[in-house]
Amino acid sequence: MLDVKDLRVNYGKVAAVQGISLSVTAGEIVAVIGANGAGKSSTLNAVAGIIRPTAGSILFNGEAMTGHAAHRYIQRGIVQVPEGRMIFRTLTVLENLQLGAYRLGSFVHGHASPDDVLQQFPMLADRLHEPASNLSGGQAQMLAVARGLMAKPSLLLLDEPTLGLSPIAAEDVFRLISTLRNEGLTILIVEQNVRRTLALADRGYVVEGGRIVLHGSAENLIKDDRLVAGYLGVKADRLRKSVQ
Repeated sequence: MLDVKDLRVNYGKVAAVQGISLSVTAGEIVAVIGANGAGKSSTLNAVAGIIRPTAGSILFNGEAMTGHAAHRYIQRGIVQVPEGRMIFRTLTVLENLQLGAYRLGSFVHGHASPDDVLQQFPMLADRLHEPASNLSGGQAQMLAVARGLMAKPSLLLLDEPTLGLSPIAAEDVFRLISTLRNEGLTILIVEQNVRRTLALADRGYVVEGGRIVLHGSAENLIKDDRLVAGYLGVKADRLRKSVQ
C-alpha cells in the first residue's frame, strides 16, 4: 500500500530525516518509534503531504505522491491525526467532525456521515452540540480520531495519539486503535508508549538521528536487546513480560 524510499527532510541546514525507507501493507499496524527529535513526526508529516520532502519518493497504491499538495493525499485516502489533537475548541463537536469531511472547501468524495463515525464514539454522540473546549483530554483525542475517520481513509496516520493523556484515557485510545485495525483499517503510528504500541503493531521501525536503525516484526523487536537497552532504557526481560 505505502512504499517510502530514501526520504529526506531538511529544515534549512538541519537534516531531520536522512534517507528513511519504510513500507506499510494493507491491514497492518506499523509503528515508528524512537526518542524525541529522532525524525518520526517529520517522516509522518511528509507521508501526509504536510511538508515537502527534500528528496526521496512516496508511493501509495502504486501512485507517486511526492510533491503533491496535502489535499491530494486526503483525496487518495491518506489522513493524519496530528500530534496535539489540533481540534477547534470554539466549534462544537459536530462542527469539528464536519470539517473532517472537507477538502479545500468541498466535501471529500465518499466521506462518512457523523452518524457512521459516532458508532465508535458514544461519548461524543452525547455532546455533539457542545463546544469542543468542554471535552477532557481523552475525549478531545477521540474527537481528533473521529474527525480523521470522516474522510474514510484507507491509511490512517496517528502522531503521538496518547501524548499528555492519563493512563486510563491512553488505554481507551489503544483499544480504539485495535478496534479500527480489526475493522480493516491500515495504520501507521508514531507513539512514545513503546510497550503498548509494540503489543498492537505487526511491524516496527526504530528511528534515531533521522535514520532507521532497526526494523522488523514487533515480536522480533521486543527480543532485540539493541532496541530494549539502547533505545528504550529498560531491561529486556521487563519489556518482554509487559507485552505478553
